[in-house]
Amino acid sequence: MSPYQWSLVNSSPTTGRVFSRTLDPSEHSFYYDRITNGTADVIWHYTVELADPAQGPLTFGKQNVIRAWTTVKQHYPLLAARMDPQTDGTVKFVVEERALSSHQPEEVTVRNISSVDEAFAVIWRGIRDKPMEDSHIISRVFILARTDKPGTYEVLFKAAHAISDGISGATLARTFLDVLSSPPFQTDPLEQRLAMAVPSNVLNPSLKMSLARQRWRRAIGKVTFFNMRKRLEGGHTLPRKVTDETYRTPATTARTSIPLTPSESRAVLDACKRNRITFGAAMPTLCQMALTRVLHRHYLRGDISVDEWEHRRRQPMHYGGPLNLRPYLDEAWQRAGGVAEMLLMIDYYDCTLPFMPTPYGTRRDAGVPRVDGAPPYSALLARSRFFHRARVAKEQLARTVKHPLLLELAHARQPLYLIRKKRVAAHWQASVKGEPLPPFPELEHADASSPDYCLAGALSSIGDMSAILPENYPLPTSHPLCIRTAHSPPSPAYGVVGETAAPSAPAPRPPTTSASAAALRMVDSQTYLHGRPMELILGNSTAREEISLALTYDANVYKGEDAEEYLQEVRLAALYYLGETESGAIKGKL
Repeated sequence: MSPYQWSLVNSSPTTGRVFSRTLDPSEHSFYYDRITNGTADVIWHYTVELADPAQGPLTFGKQNVIRAWTTVKQHYPLLAARMDPQTDGTVKFVVEERALSSHQPEEVTVRNISSVDEAFAVIWRGIRDKPMEDSHIISRVFILARTDKPGTYEVLFKAAHAISDGISGATLARTFLDVLSSPPFQTDPLEQRLAMAVPSNVLNPSLKMSLARQRWRRAIGKVTFFNMRKRLEGGHTLPRKVTDETYRTPATTARTSIPLTPSESRAVLDACKRNRITFGAAMPTLCQMALTRVLHRHYLRGDISVDEWEHRRRQPMHYGGPLNLRPYLDEAWQRAGGVAEMLLMIDYYDCTLPFMPTPYGTRRDAGVPRVDGAPPYSALLARSRFFHRARVAKEQLARTVKHPLLLELAHARQPLYLIRKKRVAAHWQASVKGEPLPPFPELEHADASSPDYCLAGALSSIGDMSAILPENYPLPTSHPLCIRTAHSPPSPAYGVVGETAAPSAPAPRPPTTSASAAALRMVDSQTYLHGRPMELILGNSTAREEISLALTYDANVYKGEDAEEYLQEVRLAALYYLGETESGAIKGKL
């Protein structure tokens, strides 16, 4: 049996059963993230309003919250797991049956707050100020009742990234709010639920092939991945401060966000549809153009030397981000509802664009047009050239998800990420103790990318959340993602989060609860990530007909004013290239 399958390790009439399985390399790498000062932990923040505020003590009372949280843990048992390091260097998930019906101190918090600022204080304590104080708990829930707005609740979930990914926040919130606002019900047996909580390594459809063919696919996958990494060289990003210690210095996480209005969002999405691209596919080029204006502004005011400018204007620009693997896994697992499972199920994609447009070369004279200190988008890149670059990015993303060895490539990547994160964790712990840094000679041969390879920025495109994260609760029992009733398995399209992996047909629109029949209504949602050292990651999602952009970055490395400026420019680039009609556009050339 695969070590990534669950096995019964103990059973007692008094303590119940205990199950365990080995973390796969991807999960294991996030284990090393977590022990490095809580890196990569996620907090999802939802603002929820009660239709009848008088029902608050009943619906959001601690007894009902604990009931709902217990039910959700029984359905998603990884929420109650612990990660136990083994003497052979592996790490195991351990799920104790009794942990599914009880909770640890501080696992469930229900209290009043006087304003939303107190909720933000909880968030920043969890991912920046005191990230390790609850590291013994793999997941937590906070219910914060607003005394300044009776009937409004700030709902927070915190989880280790080793048991979650982009789709997981929506899965957890949808399930919890549905259970919270519904009568009690019986969940499926624990063995059945654990059978769904397995990694992609045991869900590869190629495992049904002969052993010889499996070995061939894995070997070709490793060679292909190595050759793909060899093509990654050069690049540049926002101005930053990097030292020899930065890679092992836990990030000081900072975040800035900005929404597009509903009308702006509709215009942007309509333009994407007309030009046969998704907003996610447009993001690399939007980010490139935003960074182009930021760098022009730096150069024109003398913050960047001529030599550095000449170097930057000749470099490619590399982007990348998480890729949801759920739609490509074992069909039987998908038919059993795998697309709605809460667990880590991602790979990563790479996307490379040509050099940034610098039509004025090294000029700094008054003849260089300036709008707010930098050439306008109309002078930097014509709209037709923008869409050309966006289609180039789209083609690269499509080649990734359509690759016949997609999962073999994903699994070939895992050992590299594992050893890199193990090194960061070991070197951070050694530096804290004042000990010599342990060597990792194997890392020298694990990555074929060039030493000068530089990621311009990471991207996380969630796409339209409406199909998987409804506004009103409880869900109709006919909703395909409702866990309270047995029904046909949800469409695999529901599992596609991130437009880099968009299906040919979108997820069908599920039935919804009307506003008049709803007990709860979600009015806002945000995701907060404890960033990695040197991380610069831009996320986007669409909810309630509004596109939201959020930039998470390492404040040890990037200046806050540069990050704010960059995010504002992403918004302006989206409005210029996607938010205007052709008749209203200012014509420009490359």
